[in-house]
Amino acid sequence: MGLCKNISVALACLMGLALVHTSYAQNSQQDYLNAHNTNQAQFGVRSMTWNNTIASYAQNYANKWIGDCNLRHSNGSSGENFAKGSG
Repeated sequence: MGLCKNISVALACLMGLALVHTSYAQNSQQDYLNAHNTNQAQFGVRSMTWNNTIASYAQNYANKWIGDCNLRHSNGSSGENFAKGSG
């Protein structure tokens, strides 16, 4: 019984560490870019860089529709990728 409990606790700790590690990867713009660019490099795709002008435009547009869950293209000068889930 004690061994099962110890194994269960160890597994729970490992799962917790895995979740913390995954969520920690995107705490800042640079953390997000590093994770993204590492993945992209595996396929020979050039790295992205952060653009404050585009980020500001995107944030302002998102704030405009903050009370609405519908996805709308802004028809701005930059491309947009949407993803939506339900659960």
